[in-house]
Amino acid sequence: MMNKHTVAFLFSISSLLFLPSFLHAAPAKSEASQVKTVKVNINTAQLEELILLPGIGAKKAQSIIEYRTKNGKFKSLNELTNVKGIGSKMLQKLEGRIKLN
Repeated sequence: MMNKHTVAFLFSISSLLFLPSFLHAAPAKSEASQVKTVKVNINTAQLEELILLPGIGAKKAQSIIEYRTKNGKFKSLNELTNVKGIGSKMLQKLEGRIKLN
C-alpha cells in the first residue's frame, strides 16, 4: 500500500506529463503589439473617431471639427497646431496616427 507522500509525489509527476501545450509554446506577442494602428483622417473624422486619438478629448475633437469647418480641409499635419490646445508636443504624440487623406 502507498503512503500519502508517495501518492502526492506520483500525482505531481503525472501532472507534469500532461501539461497543456500552451505552456510549452513560444510566448505570444502582447495584445498592444498585435493591434494595427489605424490612422485617423483629420479632414473627415467625426468626433467619435477623433477622441480615440491620444490626448484628444471631446473638447479638442470639437475644436478640430470647428477649425476644419471654418477654414476648410487641413493642408498639412502641422496646420493642426493652429487648433486651440494642440501644440507641437501634442502633434508629436499624434504622429503616425493621423493623416490628411
